Amino acid sequence: MNKKSLSLYELESNIPPADALKNIADALGVSSDALLNDDTVAIKDKDLLKKFEAIQNMNEEDKALVTRFLDLTIRDFNARKAYK
Repeated sequence: MNKKSLSLYELESNIPPADALKNIADALGVSSDALLNDDTVAIKDKDLLKKFEAIQNMNEEDKALVTRFLDLTIRDFNARKAYK
């Protein structure tokens, strides 16, 4: 794929054909759906991403426990930030 084509895809001036979309997704290590979906959340911290992927595979009870802990930790972080 040449730089001009890639630039047009990034600028949304052109839509890549299915085979190019698959090649881009493979190169980025994501699914084609992730490239097409505006709701995709990008987690740049690879270690954190691996942790969230592991959480997705947990049973509902364990997920609820981890989620509760995250909620409490985020609440405490936001409180500390607010009072600085």
